[in-house]
Amino acid sequence: MLRDKKSTWKAKLKVLVDTSFLLPAMGIDVEQEILDAIKYFRRIEVYYLEVCVLEAMWIVLKVVSSNNLDVVKEGIKAIRDTYKQLIPPPEAYIKAYEVYHKGHRDYIDNLIYATSLEKKIALLTIDYEFINFLKKNSYLINNIITPKDLKRILKD
Repeated sequence: MLRDKKSTWKAKLKVLVDTSFLLPAMGIDVEQEILDAIKYFRRIEVYYLEVCVLEAMWIVLKVVSSNNLDVVKEGIKAIRDTYKQLIPPPEAYIKAYEVYHKGHRDYIDNLIYATSLEKKIALLTIDYEFINFLKKNSYLINNIITPKDLKRILKD
């Protein structure tokens, strides 16, 4: 498609979200920072890993009453209908293993991070502890954005 030099068309930013950003769809309260970021999702392509739905279900098991499982069910449907599923390549599993043995004991976080690197897609997270761990251990973090970064990137 040809565009003139004055065209304002931009490709949508592609962002892989961590589990925290799936929780509100399932009726789980989260930090305001997450809710503020979700407001921008209509302007980006949002990706998730299916393992994050599983991780979210561990939280559901602890905090959601059986009377509210319809909300969880509808939330899972909404996630699958609205966001795009990303399948981690084999290299991401190996990289996540390495990060795990370097000291970060949340394999799912590691897998999300490694998938983001391998697929060359931004990772949206509020896990500042994880970001600091990655920095401290000399891992690349230029693929990671926080809600504040998302807002800055999308600012008109």
